[in-house]
Amino acid sequence: MFDWELKTMNYISIQEVAKKWNISSRRVKFLCKENRVPGAKKIGDVWLVPDNICKPTDMRKRKVHGEPIFPVDDLEIETLYGPDTRQIRNCEFCRIYQTKHGNGTGVITKYDLFPGIQLFYQDFHLNSLDYSKTDQDFSKNVLTINHCRLGRFEAEFANGEFIYLGEGDLAMNLPEKAPIRNTFPLSHFHGITITISIEEAALGIHNLKMVFGENPIHFETLRDRLLKGNELVIFRSNPSLEHILDEMYEEQKKTRLFYLKLKVIELLFYLLSSNAAATDERPYFYKNHVMAVKEMTAYMVKNIDRHFTLQEMSEHFEIPLTSMKKCFKGIYGIPVHTYMREYRVHTAADLLRQTNLSIAEIAERVGYSNQSKFTEVFKRILNLSPVEYRNNCCLNGIKEDFSD
Repeated sequence: MFDWELKTMNYISIQEVAKKWNISSRRVKFLCKENRVPGAKKIGDVWLVPDNICKPTDMRKRKVHGEPIFPVDDLEIETLYGPDTRQIRNCEFCRIYQTKHGNGTGVITKYDLFPGIQLFYQDFHLNSLDYSKTDQDFSKNVLTINHCRLGRFEAEFANGEFIYLGEGDLAMNLPEKAPIRNTFPLSHFHGITITISIEEAALGIHNLKMVFGENPIHFETLRDRLLKGNELVIFRSNPSLEHILDEMYEEQKKTRLFYLKLKVIELLFYLLSSNAAATDERPYFYKNHVMAVKEMTAYMVKNIDRHFTLQEMSEHFEIPLTSMKKCFKGIYGIPVHTYMREYRVHTAADLLRQTNLSIAEIAERVGYSNQSKFTEVFKRILNLSPVEYRNNCCLNGIKEDFSD
């Protein structure tokens, strides 16, 4: 019966279907596996689809705040950012997506630069991409580059280890060292991700030989020279790297696709050069230490009116003092006392703006029994005294009116 069907029906390949439906080949394969393409047949490892079948309705299509939300046609997007990610705009050179996790949102702008090379700009205001990835989510022989411009980036791996990127840092990894979960300790993150499918990119970028007179990028060399079996390397912020990447962020505002292509090639050239040196430091933190530090931070924030010594916190949360200090700075980018000082000041600023409490009352609520000391610290961080800050909020119509 199956042979009869093949002889009496016209079937086309996944690549032809992808072109016909204007979606990726991987998306077509996914729909076939989910039995959402009537009549699709698998012969060995090859899917065949009847040529008269229409594109299945995407059940995820919906509206948010009255605006149409388009379905995700890229499995790369789902793999990187989770299933609750929707395309909200289709521009000439890019696609724009929105993702929601918990109470936060993120916006992703995707550019297809060359065959096998995608560039993603990310602007997140959320705590984490709260879904877990599995090994099956990652394509083999794909090189991923992540850069942090603002905020901090936490990556958790299947073996229970964590790494952190601060502002200006860049990481490169193979699928074997892809994170299973991404978190943003400062609740915001702005950065880029570049994914490179090595075989496809090698063929696609070969056309540049006509421009440069030679093949400009050898991806296997890039992978082998930098990773050297480590599966993940980190480049800490440096002037050369910042120069290349700062121009990439500025160029996004102009959306000149050819310039973005040149900047990515420049970045890859830099990573291949002898000037690019990955950090020799051990970048990993253990899960039990990370969890202990996060619990400790939540405890200190909840009891903001109290002051604790580091030794007290070390003993209470059963983590060695040296490990605690190193892990805390890895997660949040600054020492414990600096973090709490800034948290107290920003909490006080909220109270100045949102309540009619006196300066002395606010100082006491955030852990300062001495109002003069509180004023000194507040002004050092925000460049305004508490009184000046409250008055400025009133003048600009920011302060809420709590008078009867």
